Amino acid sequence: MVEAIVLEASLKKNYLQEPVETIYFGGGTPSVLSLKQLSKIVNTLRKQFPLKNSIEFTLEANPDDLNIQKIKELVSLGVNRLSIGTQSFDDAILRKLNRSHSSKQAIQAVEYATDAGIQNISLDLIYGIPDQDEVQWKKNVDHILSLKPKHISCYALTIEEKTVFGNWTKNNKIEPKDDHQIADEYKYMTGKLVSNGYIHYEVSNFALPGYESKHNSAYWQQKPYLGLGPGAHSFNGNERHFNISNNPYYIRKLSEGKPVSTSEFLSTTQKITEYILTHLRTQRGVDFNELKKLYSYSLTQHQQSYIQSVVQQKMATFVENMLVLNSEGYFLSDSIALELIPEP
Repeated sequence: MVEAIVLEASLKKNYLQEPVETIYFGGGTPSVLSLKQLSKIVNTLRKQFPLKNSIEFTLEANPDDLNIQKIKELVSLGVNRLSIGTQSFDDAILRKLNRSHSSKQAIQAVEYATDAGIQNISLDLIYGIPDQDEVQWKKNVDHILSLKPKHISCYALTIEEKTVFGNWTKNNKIEPKDDHQIADEYKYMTGKLVSNGYIHYEVSNFALPGYESKHNSAYWQQKPYLGLGPGAHSFNGNERHFNISNNPYYIRKLSEGKPVSTSEFLSTTQKITEYILTHLRTQRGVDFNELKKLYSYSLTQHQQSYIQSVVQQKMATFVENMLVLNSEGYFLSDSIALELIPEP
């Protein structure tokens, strides 16, 4: 896999036209790679791409993969930001989520990272978990705040059909939480984090001032990016590219000198839709003046009336043709976006 990723990086060295501002190792468990394997990838990136000196270099990690030696190795490679998949600080919930780490290991991972000199740490929390009661959820939020990470990502549990939770739901072993319960957990979390100094800068993301994720923000601002590895996506401003998701097939295709990605050219309607969907998720909001300038897109009378109703419900502000959702509106951002995107 490492050899294949290195080869793909070499083949796509001209994909990006600007110096690289961020590197993100994620989409799986890159923390299981050895120092030698990680070094091979990182050295290839340095060789093939112009990297900015002030680059944000994030690596996703499982808490149980991290010890003080491992983190020092990551620092030596240039990693300056860790995204640690804590997900919960309740051992019973972690077992239910089929996580291999304990709450103690999650806390130790944060301590190890801080001791190794990594100050920019992001932690994950999951809400909407079946059988997690209000007391457990509030303790989880308090626990993550006690660790004082610079960044917190919070996601609702998604129950997919062909998963353990999906089978349990089908066989009535668990009962998924309803939308009102999930909304209550989301509202409690956002209120608590914001009152403790975190900026709710995107639907699922909170940061202390100055620690917003530069990498993820680039997606929401529709900046070009290159994804390497199975299932990775890339965007050059006009086209999207999607890599094969099957690992052996990805490796074999590259070894045979064959393409591993398919492409999709974005129409004007798709570009407008993506602009609205991504910008509406952030504190920046949607600038309809910019949309008109870029794509000659204007709101219909019905859409303008809809926006006024959203504002009246105290879910957003709409000033100088700029629509910015608040925490209440974020929870319904997808349904709000559907009312604003152009008809196909």
